[in-house]
Order: sequence, then C-alpha cells, then structure tokens
Amino acid sequence: MKSKCRFTIIFSLILLLGCVSWSCRDKEHNANEADLEMDCCCPHCRILIQPYGDFSQARAKKVSTQLVQALEKHMADLAVTDVVILPNKPLTDDLLNDAKTRYRAQKILDLQRGAQKGRNDVIIGLTDKDISTTHHGQKDWGILGLTYVGQSNSVISTFRVSDKSQFWKVVLHEFGHGLGLRHCPNNDKSCFMVDANGKPNLSPQNHFCKSCARL
Repeated sequence: MKSKCRFTIIFSLILLLGCVSWSCRDKEHNANEADLEMDCCCPHCRILIQPYGDFSQARAKKVSTQLVQALEKHMADLAVTDVVILPNKPLTDDLLNDAKTRYRAQKILDLQRGAQKGRNDVIIGLTDKDISTTHHGQKDWGILGLTYVGQSNSVISTFRVSDKSQFWKVVLHEFGHGLGLRHCPNNDKSCFMVDANGKPNLSPQNHFCKSCARL
C-alpha cells in the first residue's frame, strides 16, 4: 500500500514538472515569435551619403534631409537610425568609360561597397557628372542612377535631371531598389518606382502605388 502511494506521488511530481517545463517552452516560443515579428515590422538602416567631385556637402545634406522626410511619410515602418555625410571623393579617370565621356556606374558601386560596415548600411553616391551602364542592348546607356537590387548600394547623378528640386525623387527611387523593389509593375506615372525609360518625368511622382507600397 505504501509502495503504491509512493509511486502515485512520484508520478504526480513527474507530471507536474512536465507541465511546468512545457509551459516555459511555450512561453519562450511565443516570446521568440514576438521578437521576430518586432524585427520584421520595424526594419532600420543607417544612411551613408557619398558626394563626388563638386557635389557640395551642403547639397548632400539637403538631399539627405529630403530623403529622410520622404521615408518618414511614405515608408513609416522604416526607421533611419543615423545619416552620415562622408567626405567628398574625386571621380578618377579609371572610372570612365572607354570613350572617356561618362563614368561607369558599376565601377562606382564597386568602389562604394567598402564603406558599408553593417548589413543595415545604405550607401548613396551623389554626382553631377554623367553616368552610364549597359542597358537596352547599348553598351554605354546614360542613366539617372544605378542600384544593385536588394543591396542598398546606389550611385545617382543630377546630370539628366532638368528640375533639380525634383532630384530627391530619383534618390528615393534608387533607395527603393536597394530595399528590393523593382520598377513599378503597373507603369504608374505617379509612382516613385516607375521606370524612366531614358525620359525622366519626375513631376507626377508623388507616392508608391498600391502594388509597390504592399511590397
């Protein structure tokens, strides 16, 4: 009889400990899920602005302010932890195309990679010089900007922007590419991610369309 009682007590203790252990694991699992959800819902980044040549520090600061204001308005889930204006760098001759008429955007992007110290760093190069890439079957296609999609590494030029007050929209467009966005699937002329197709018209752009906003 005593043996049976002892067995019952031991079994009850084992069952109780099992329940406590399961409850702790369940709470830990829920906490981990909550942490993961928080990380996903609150992405953050540090923005590094790299001016080239005669692109002044004052203009770089103005562009960065316009970009952050646009992000606060149109990408409210993104937190900018810091903005750093890096010292000016020259665009050297080794970055030119074969004809020595334009600077190759890919070469500038390769040069900038070293400035990204963390996975949340976004580097944006700014220049007044004409830049180019291979596109539309042409080896040397003049562009507004270039970004490795999803890699937060951009170089952007004012050269083809007639209304310089709209330049921040090009910067926001390339920033979107850095996050992983491609060109607007709806070809919405009012969407920041619309493809310029060599003929930029920045005035109508004032939002991310529903498709791009959802992404």
